[in-house]
Amino acid sequence: MKKTARVIVTYDCPRDCQNCCNKHIGDVPQVKFEDLLKYEEVVITGGEPMLLAPRVVEMIHRLRANGFTGKIWLYSSSVKVSRWADKAVLKEVDGVTYAVHFKPSVNDLRDARKLSDFIFENLDNRTHKRSDRLLIDSRCYPEALFSIIGVGFTDHWSKVESLQWREDECPLPENEELVFYDLAKE
Repeated sequence: MKKTARVIVTYDCPRDCQNCCNKHIGDVPQVKFEDLLKYEEVVITGGEPMLLAPRVVEMIHRLRANGFTGKIWLYSSSVKVSRWADKAVLKEVDGVTYAVHFKPSVNDLRDARKLSDFIFENLDNRTHKRSDRLLIDSRCYPEALFSIIGVGFTDHWSKVESLQWREDECPLPENEELVFYDLAKE
């Protein structure tokens, strides 16, 4: 068993990105909740996991209640800090990797800016050992960066970088295993 479970909790996503990893990853083994407890880290991803934000909060609480002491990460491109469940997820995870996709709408950029402000005002990564990363599709970097966070407002992000879109595959790090846990049926 590998160290980290990259857990797809839904394949649903409001975007229809060309060459999305989910469209060509093949069969992903489905796991039971108990299987997730065997990993050292859990990465919650999708599709778009924040479509199920209240259930993601419940999943995190259930993991902790069952003795999981490892790191829990969130990968998303659609956090809306105006929703209670989204804020609750952000407060429960050890960090978020937030991706701004190609051709972001005004609302996408506004949501990313609100997330940036929320992390700065509420989730001090220096105190809580968080790791919050902002990834911006290289095809809209740096314009989107300045729209989101402005000049000199990147200190609270652990990493801000240009995301290189890969047309052919979406490789996993060596220590990660891709699994599916159907949170919608939970």
